Amino acid sequence: MWRMIRATHDHGVLVMPFLWSGYLPLLLFRHLGGRILQFIRQNASLLYHRQVTILDIFIARSLLEIGSNITALLVSFVVFYIIGAVDMPRDLPMFYVGYFFMAWWAVAIALIIGALSERSDWVQQIWWPYSYLYMMFSGFFWLADWLPPSVRTVVLYQPYTQAYEMIRAGVFGATIRTYGDPIYTTCVLAVLTLLGLWLLREGRRYVVVE
Repeated sequence: MWRMIRATHDHGVLVMPFLWSGYLPLLLFRHLGGRILQFIRQNASLLYHRQVTILDIFIARSLLEIGSNITALLVSFVVFYIIGAVDMPRDLPMFYVGYFFMAWWAVAIALIIGALSERSDWVQQIWWPYSYLYMMFSGFFWLADWLPPSVRTVVLYQPYTQAYEMIRAGVFGATIRTYGDPIYTTCVLAVLTLLGLWLLREGRRYVVVE
């Protein structure tokens, strides 16, 4: 609708590829986080089987959500490509790298959210407003290059902004300036993942089966 009513470009960037490359990673983060809330108590009956662990349940739910998201990504791309709304990404490997980091970010946060939600019901109350506010500061609506240098320095500490920058670098190539750093993003996400696994390890003790 924006493209038809106003213009095909905004800030010199094609609107449709920009929104397409931003919205699906956003949905992955929000949906995976929501699916993992209190997932241990919801599947407590499965833990009576000695072979089934909390991590098994987490991996199953995460793979289901990631698979659904990637399917939506592929189907929507085919539809938009056929009608001429988007073109093939200019740097496909970089697009894959950025999407991998975005999926890793969603999984790392889901580990933390899932473990903490078993400890306190407040986590669930906070998560839903945060997941909507996340749309505004995640990098969905903007590029780091559009920000003042002082603000840009701060937002690039966030791994999700780094992932978005890499996704946009994959979609638009050298036509835009991006600031994604795969090494920094890997280090931050590794720390968050280890934290989430540590929190999840003791998650069974906090489960209250009603």
